[in-house]
Amino acid sequence: MDSAEFHEAVYDIVRQIPRGKVTTYGHVAKLVGMPTYSRHVGQALKFLSPNADPPVPWQRVVSSAGKISSRGPGTDGAQRQR
Repeated sequence: MDSAEFHEAVYDIVRQIPRGKVTTYGHVAKLVGMPTYSRHVGQALKFLSPNADPPVPWQRVVSSAGKISSRGPGTDGAQRQR
């Protein structure tokens, strides 16, 4: 599976997370079939286009500590946490 295929697989899984529910980066990695790739799941979501169609609810994926990770400088990850 190349990088683009991995990213699309992550986005497809994240789109299936129901409103009001969350899952972890590790769980998404397992569902993609690459259980040791939790950091790669985070990277895929970090590089997600804000104009993704259909939208990818990235804020429904949390760390193993149950927190939303920031998508980097200038993003609203911390705002969504509140």
